[in-house]
Amino acid sequence: MILLKGVVIVPTLETIRIQLIPFTLDLKKAAMNDRARLVEMLGVYVPEHWPGPDLAEALPFFVENMEKAPSEPVWDWIAIHRSDQAVIGGIGFMGEPDKDGVVEVGYDIVPEYRKQGYATEMARSLVTWALQETDIKVVTASCLDDNIGSIKVLENVGMRRLERDGNMLKWEIRKVGK
Repeated sequence: MILLKGVVIVPTLETIRIQLIPFTLDLKKAAMNDRARLVEMLGVYVPEHWPGPDLAEALPFFVENMEKAPSEPVWDWIAIHRSDQAVIGGIGFMGEPDKDGVVEVGYDIVPEYRKQGYATEMARSLVTWALQETDIKVVTASCLDDNIGSIKVLENVGMRRLERDGNMLKWEIRKVGK
């Protein structure tokens, strides 16, 4: 992370096919209330069905939390397909690392870009970045036991399956030596 004028800035992350840009407070507000502004701010195509229902429902909560602590880092990113110049989903952590250095990752891909390896590419990039950060020691994830796509993503990024919690599977990957 980068410290700029007392504010922690997370980096833009890049893979061969995807650019992950920090999902800032202004971008979240635009995603909630002003699609034209969001398109203008991003400078790329934004599908009508993005953000999906789960993210759209959570955005007010995320905005409220960010407004309460504006100097806290952004812990989520918007995924932009580099050659198509289109938003294809997002990825992020469910908040900052806890006292033990644990963060939980979540992600989504718009339907037309699923089953093409984009979620794995995003998750691998974010997990690699996270485990290089001094405050992050463990990245966890959860998915439904019938979500074959997410199971494959989590296996492909090297996460280890832990215990089952009802119909949810728990996963983790630890910083080497931790």
